[in-house]
Amino acid sequence: MWRKGLCLLVAFLMLFSMSGCSDLVGIAAFFVLDVIGDDRAEKDEIVAFVCENEEELLGAIEAGDFSAFENQGFINDINTDALVVDFHCGGAGHGPNTAYVGFFYTAYNDMTAVWYVPSSEMIPLGDGYEWLEPDGDNRYYAEHICGNFYYYEQSY
Repeated sequence: MWRKGLCLLVAFLMLFSMSGCSDLVGIAAFFVLDVIGDDRAEKDEIVAFVCENEEELLGAIEAGDFSAFENQGFINDINTDALVVDFHCGGAGHGPNTAYVGFFYTAYNDMTAVWYVPSSEMIPLGDGYEWLEPDGDNRYYAEHICGNFYYYEQSY
């Protein structure tokens, strides 16, 4: 295993010495930011959390008080509006290569509540539904968890 790492290091150093340093520094920074900047919670962790805490989440939504979930580890932000409560659970990437995950509650049982696309444009995928931007790279995936809670993935 250490030999493989040593070979990769030697290859990188050779490339670095033979090409413009700024190009390689930019490429290395891109990969480091993608690895270090990824704080997305795992789907299984999110689904288990919602199923185990459904009553507490519903109580917080009804009261409009989310303080019990502010230091919950993987919930980074909570946004509310008239139609949805969005529990943001991390993201990765930067610029045009950005991805986010989370879960949301909607009283109207609308799986598109955090990404405003017509439900008719969502296609079945695994246990949920996916929307892909025609001629683009935007993607939205939603999956029912329990009650009016849904898991989501967004990428740009």
